[in-house]
Amino acid sequence: MGRRIAAGKPDYWDHATLLELAILAKDEQRANDAAAQALAALREGWEAETTARNLRLIREARERRDETLPWAKAIEEGLERRARQPAS
Repeated sequence: MGRRIAAGKPDYWDHATLLELAILAKDEQRANDAAAQALAALREGWEAETTARNLRLIREARERRDETLPWAKAIEEGLERRARQPAS
């Protein structure tokens, strides 16, 4: 993944992985940057749907520990909205 990004050839999954890692690290800026890059590289709605599901699992685990990250939920919801949009 890092090599593809460094070589200038990242795909959606490279950015989605960085997004998930940033959310796990609670790094809002990196998460927002990775989300923007992921959405720009999105090819199919199911890709965003899969990432949103992963973020939901992370959010639900945190909520069970009474921990919330409203900005992370906003990213998750943005991915869900994009997944529902018709392909262009």
